[in-house]
Amino acid sequence: MRIHRLTALLLSLLLLFSCALAESTDDKLMATVNGEELRYSAYVTYLTQYQQLLSGAYDETDETQAAYIEDLALTTAIQDMLIEQDMRAKGCYDFDEETENWIQAQGQTAYETALTNVGETLRAELGYSDEEDMSSFALSYAKALGVTVEDYIAVYRKQRAMVNYYTVLLGDNPVTEDAIQSAYETNVAASKERFEGDAAAFETALYSGKEVWYKPDGYRSILQILLPAEGDTDEARLESVQATVDAIDERLNAGESFQTLMAEYNTDVAFYDADFLTVGYQVHRDSVVWDEKFVAAAFSERMAQPGCWSDPIVSDAGVHILYYLSDSKSGAIEMTDAIHDALSYTLYQDMCSEALSARLNELSDSAEVVLY
Repeated sequence: MRIHRLTALLLSLLLLFSCALAESTDDKLMATVNGEELRYSAYVTYLTQYQQLLSGAYDETDETQAAYIEDLALTTAIQDMLIEQDMRAKGCYDFDEETENWIQAQGQTAYETALTNVGETLRAELGYSDEEDMSSFALSYAKALGVTVEDYIAVYRKQRAMVNYYTVLLGDNPVTEDAIQSAYETNVAASKERFEGDAAAFETALYSGKEVWYKPDGYRSILQILLPAEGDTDEARLESVQATVDAIDERLNAGESFQTLMAEYNTDVAFYDADFLTVGYQVHRDSVVWDEKFVAAAFSERMAQPGCWSDPIVSDAGVHILYYLSDSKSGAIEMTDAIHDALSYTLYQDMCSEALSARLNELSDSAEVVLY
């Protein structure tokens, strides 16, 4: 079992494992593409990738389904050859000395990192302790698989060539400011339609990591002082910190700022971040991510306006005193530099995909492909 786990990790690290593990010594000719040979050793990489990608989704014993996977892999291999030929013809691999040095350095670093990871696996799985032995074994294992530093360098060389290729297809700066603004407005409009007046939908999307471009009205920015408390009941926990609660209330009534008292009493680590102190927790009357008692306290009669603080509430975490910092700004999220750049990148990627697909169609129409 240890050997299986070691092999699985090593193969995932060394990128080209499909070719390295190909048992067949008959590197048969699969096709010629514009006169260039496509051999089984290159094709099998695509086949293995599709088999792994679709594992569980098809019956390996079904000849019809297996033939479909094989045809899909062969088609992809041929398409990649067409793109590769076009890249070479357009000079996309003609790097200057600085770029070539960067490629060499990145490939070397990636290869050494992979060997280090294999060595660490030896330490964990096989109980090796000698660092020199681990490094030597990892290097020998990589050589046995036929994987070298040149394989890693080739990956970075291909990546840089693809950057050049997209520049050829699209130009240096195909994304316009108008396109970025239009994408921003489209995203905002879609979010507004979905979330306006629906705090539950907004919070569900926000806290599940989905893109949110519009914030509905009605949110408050809430700070809190969280006090650790003892006891088996709410009454007991509150009683255990009542003296502290009274002291905080007295000092607030005397004019001390809530933030000053937070620095002295609060144990909620979220507010150890100074930036979070300016934003606080975002709470709505219809919030679904906060405890009902927390929401009720945030919108209680005592919280009539910004600057007010709540009566203490008790939870499993301790005793909470909330502070109404401000009403949160609703509407479209601000177009920050980071959002601008992210939209620009997304638009560029979309344009690259479209341009690549269109170019591939052109190349396929004129290609001379012979299958064997």
